This record gives sequence, structure tokens and C-alpha cells, in this order.
Amino acid sequence: MATRLRSARAALVFIYLAAHLVWLPRTLEDLDSVNFALGVRHFDVARHQPHPPGYPVYIALAKGSTAVLRAIGVGYAAPRGLAIWSAIGGALALPALLLFFRRLEGRLSVAAWGVVIVAACPLFWFTALRPLSDMLGFAVVAWTLAILSGSPSLPAFFAGALLAGLAIGIRSQTAVLTLPLLAYVTVTRRSLPAVIGVVGAVAVGALAWGIPLLVESGGLSSYLHALNFQAGADFEGVVMLWTHHTKGDIAAALLNTFVWPWDWRLGIAVCVAAAAGAIRIALRSPAAARTLLVAFAPYALFHLLFQETVTTRYALPLVPVVAYAAVAALEGLPARAMQAGAIGVAALSLAVAVPASSEYAREGAPIFRAFDDMAATAHGGDRVDLIAMHAIARRPAEWAAPILPARVAMAPHGQEWLTLVSAWRANPSAKVWFAADPTRTDLALFDANARETARRYTWGFEERPFVGGARPDDIDWLHMSPPNWMLDRGWSLTAEVGGITARDNAGPEHAPAIAWLKRRPEATTVVLGGRHIGAGTATVQLRLNGSPLETFAAPSGFFLRHLTLPDGALAAAAYVPLEVTSVGSVSLEQFDAQPPGVPMFAYDAGWHEPEFNRLEGRAWRWASERADVWVRPIGRAVTLHITGENPRRYFAAAPHVRVLAGARELAAFDPGSDFEQAIVIPAEALAPAEGRVTIETSNFFTNSRVGDKRHLALRIYRVSVE
Repeated sequence: MATRLRSARAALVFIYLAAHLVWLPRTLEDLDSVNFALGVRHFDVARHQPHPPGYPVYIALAKGSTAVLRAIGVGYAAPRGLAIWSAIGGALALPALLLFFRRLEGRLSVAAWGVVIVAACPLFWFTALRPLSDMLGFAVVAWTLAILSGSPSLPAFFAGALLAGLAIGIRSQTAVLTLPLLAYVTVTRRSLPAVIGVVGAVAVGALAWGIPLLVESGGLSSYLHALNFQAGADFEGVVMLWTHHTKGDIAAALLNTFVWPWDWRLGIAVCVAAAAGAIRIALRSPAAARTLLVAFAPYALFHLLFQETVTTRYALPLVPVVAYAAVAALEGLPARAMQAGAIGVAALSLAVAVPASSEYAREGAPIFRAFDDMAATAHGGDRVDLIAMHAIARRPAEWAAPILPARVAMAPHGQEWLTLVSAWRANPSAKVWFAADPTRTDLALFDANARETARRYTWGFEERPFVGGARPDDIDWLHMSPPNWMLDRGWSLTAEVGGITARDNAGPEHAPAIAWLKRRPEATTVVLGGRHIGAGTATVQLRLNGSPLETFAAPSGFFLRHLTLPDGALAAAAYVPLEVTSVGSVSLEQFDAQPPGVPMFAYDAGWHEPEFNRLEGRAWRWASERADVWVRPIGRAVTLHITGENPRRYFAAAPHVRVLAGARELAAFDPGSDFEQAIVIPAEALAPAEGRVTIETSNFFTNSRVGDKRHLALRIYRVSVE
């Protein structure tokens, strides 16, 4: 029996390792993996190669594996040299978990089937493919816990302490998993020599990597400076329960931590079983329950409170305790329910994990596929003068720089559009390729007619549980030509950009908000809209190329202006500045400038300010029950596109929506789900209405619970005209 068990255990480890070696990825992915790869190339913590605290043991191992893979001719040696340690770590963790589970209660069947479920868990399976330190760090944690559980001999006890010290050099969070149990076991021994020995063993393990790390980093002060910077960056803009703790935040954190590692429906079933199993364990074996609590509860609290739980890989260390508790619940069922249940959970898990693993190995991360395609396209002859990107892609671009076919613009976060403004002012004919984060909205500061999406890159599988929280995520490759107009500082066309303007005190009441208008001989129609935030009237002044153009009074609330620049007004330079200043606080929320014959639209009365949700990656405007859109009459039919959210989220029944030009009904619909409407507006209907198109909705609500008195009828994601 023991021989068969050892053979089965060895077979599981071998199959697991072989399956993962086959699917090692061809690209890096998360920013952390890029930092690791740069650290393998040249270790420098101050330059985030890798990011602090430095991961010196992991980097040392990856340097060796990368050199070996490169020497024997294995392709994509850099990402695979990192990822191979995840595969090895996943395989090594399985026998350690089996030993740990057995020592908890002595129930071999529960331990064995618990390990099977862990091995197949989508998060555990997939993390063992990623070029990151999570899995290798957890493997060392698993062996540390296995050694410390039960009643270890004094040499084994010290070996566990040594491993705990070494593990921190692989991944710093391991300390939260190993040190509490180590302290607990030390206290229960009630031996001063044991305390001294444990402290010494942990110190030896930590010093083995700590001293080389400090030497390589240029000394303690230099290292602490880098560490302090990282600590500040980690807490800035991160959504964690410690700082964001609404009911929704708490629910999302629990789901991300306990449900999503297994995928949605399966995760619910596993968590229900685990809750029942936890009660069984507590009743039949308080000592085992105490060990599990000491080993995993500190990390669970740390993770939930101080880590961004949307990054699902951070929940990896909690998968084993959930799996063991779930099998403990199945054990209480009659006949062979435990075996059947465990096999069922494993099969359903692999049905999700295996296709994702294959796709991941074949395609790689979206950002690196985009860079590969840029390189291939340029080699095919397509001209490009500048490659720009949102800041989230800067680090991958640094790694991919040798293959990129043009100069790369590395702009700071929140200032990316200014790099493009400067580039086109310096070279008005420049062709730009842009790697865009689709959740960002700052490209609204450029004429939409001057860009097109060459290709959209996604993961090709459900991001949770596999790469939840990965940065960068989806990427759009945009081709951008010199635009008809581009906006400098001081504008608020989207909520994101408005936030930057407010933060920098850059609104038109502080300094001119500049629109750069492309040179052309013919007349140009300009649309300017916004909101006077305050009582009374604000005075808005427009100057074109330094000369006064128009001054108007903006009443409190919404305003919209459109004016025509005559022939030759934009002939002075490649890009002519249109400056907007105000007396009174004004938010400039709309802009467009087009020559004759080009369709234009603008939000008019009945619309509310632009809004944005960073977690959803969604921008929108609320329309009231009667919302007008100005559509430029151009002497021919145009098509108005309206995309919006399902109103049934707010109303018991679908509202009736009518679209009118003057008194003429153009369309009517009753949206009961997310909707997209394409409405043809004949020229003979648009001209008599002077471009005014009205969207009437039969119902609206007010969010009075939070003091919002606005009339909200439809949440509109996008309006466009063509």
C-alpha cells in the first residue's frame, strides 16, 4: 500500500511538472515579470530591476535557468527562464502539501484528495506557468509548514526556520505565512535553546540573501531609499480594504479571494463545502483547526486588508486550506462521495484551466503581441515615426525596445497626451502608433477622425482566475495621423482628464486652455461646450493665434457654443492655438473643430457631466428624460450611434425611448438590455431642426440617498455620428 501511494504521489508530481513544462509561455506579461526579466538582465533594485524588496533568491535562480535555456537553444529563454521555476515550484509544493495535510489529522485519504483538488485548481494550475515568484515562494512555504506541523525534531525544527528565512528572499509575503506558525511552535516548546536556535536559523536564512542584496544595491541607505519609494507607490492608487471598505468593496474582496480562484460557479460550490468542512475539522480536531488558523489566518487578513484582491494570484496561498476543508466536508458523505466529489471538482477545474494554459502558451500577453505585430508590420514597409503608449506599457516597451521600429515616447502617467501634442507640434506630419489602455479616456483630447484601431489584443480567456489584476491588461494598437485638432492642458472632456485638470489647477480660470487647430485654407466649424461651476455668470474669452475671437457669458450650469472660423483663419502655422480663458470656474467638457462636410455632434441641454469608473474601465454620461444632441447639418443623411446601459437595472420595466428631430420621430425603442442604436437622420429632417436631435425617455429616477437630485434616465456610454 505504501509503495503504491509513493508511486501515485510521484506520478502526480511528474505529470504536473511535464504538463507545465510543455506550456511555458513565450512572452513576459505582468509588470512584475518584466521587472524580474530586467533584473535577470542587470540586477538593480533602485531601477526596479526587479522592484523592491529585490527577490534575490528568485533572480539568482532565474539567471541560472535563463543561461542554461539560452545555451541549449530553447526559444524565448527570458520568460521561460523565469516561468520554469513556477512549474518546478508547483510540482514541489504538491508532496509538501500532502505531508502537511497528513500531519494535521492523520487522514490520508482526505490529504491525498485535497492535494488533487489543489493541483487542478485553476489559479494554482495556471500560476505555475507564469514568469513570477508566487509559486516558487509558496512551494518553500509549503515545505516549511510541512516540517513545522506535527512534532518536528529539533534539527527539523531548525531546518524549517532556515527555510522560512530563505523563502523571504524568493517572495517577501512568505513571512506572513511562515513566521506565525514558527513562533507558535517555538512558544509551545517552552525551551530557551529552541528560541535562540530558531531566531538564529531564520537570521542565517535571511542573511544568506540579505547581505549580497545590500552589497549589490550599493549599501543599506541606497536600498532603504528604493524600498521606501516602492512602499509609497504600493499604497498610492491601490484599492484595498484598509482604505476602501464599503459593502461592495468587502464583497468583491471575498469573492476575489475565495471564489474566483476556482472560477465562478465551481468556486461557490467549493466555498460552501469548505465552510461545512471547517466546522467538521474544528469539532473533531481542535489542534488541526488551530494549526490551520495560525498558519493561514494572518495571511488571509493581510491579503484582504492590504493587498489589491483583484490581483487573484495573491490569493494562491489560501487555495490549499480551502481545498482541504472542502474535502473534509465531502468525507462526511456516504459511500465514495469524497472520491467522486474530488474527481468532479478536479475535472471541472481542468476543463477551465487547460484551454487557458494552451492559449497562454501559444499567444502570450496582449502587450507583447502588440509589440511583435508592430515590429513585423514595420518590416513590411509601413511607415511610423513615433511609438507612444499609456504609462502602463512603458516597462514592457523598455524590454521590447530592441525590436520596436521607431523612437519610443516614455511619458509619465496622466501626461501621455502631452507627449503627442509636443510631437505633432514639432513634426506636423508624424505618423504615430499608440499602445492604448482601453480603460483610459485621455485620447478624447484628440480628433477622433485622426485615429483608427489597427488591432485589439485581449487574453483570449476569462482573466479571473488566471491573470486577474495583470498590468498591462488588454491593449489597443492605434494608428494615429496628425489630427485636425488636439488639446493641451486645462480641459475636462472626460472625468479622468477633468480630474487631472483639477489636481493641477489648470482650468481656464487659472491659465489659458489651448486647442491646437491644424492648418487648412477653408472655413472651420468649432464646437465648445462645458459647465460653469458656481453661481452667477462666468465670462469666457476665446483668442485665436493671440487675437481676440469671441467673448460670451456662461450662466451657471451647462453651455454649448458653435462658431465658424472664416477661410484662411488657420493659415498662420502648422498648428494654430485657440486659447480659452474664463473669469469664474469653468469646466471645458466638449470640443470639436472640422472643415465643411464633416459630421459633428455635441451634447446639448439635458445631459449631465462626464463620469468614469476606474474599476469598470467605463466612461459615461447620464441623459435626463429629455436630452438634446446637436448634429451638424451637412446636406446629406448622417447616422447617429447611441450605446447605453440596460435601463432595467434602475426601472421595473423597460422605458420607452423616442428620438426626434424637431417634431419628426426618427426612431423608437424599449431597451431591456445593454443597447446600441444606429439612427439614420435624413438631411431634410436635420436642417429644419437646426441640428437639434432630442432623446425622450419615459422614465427617470433620482439618487436621493446620496443627495443626488439629478434626473437620471439613461446611462450612455458612447454617442457618435457618421
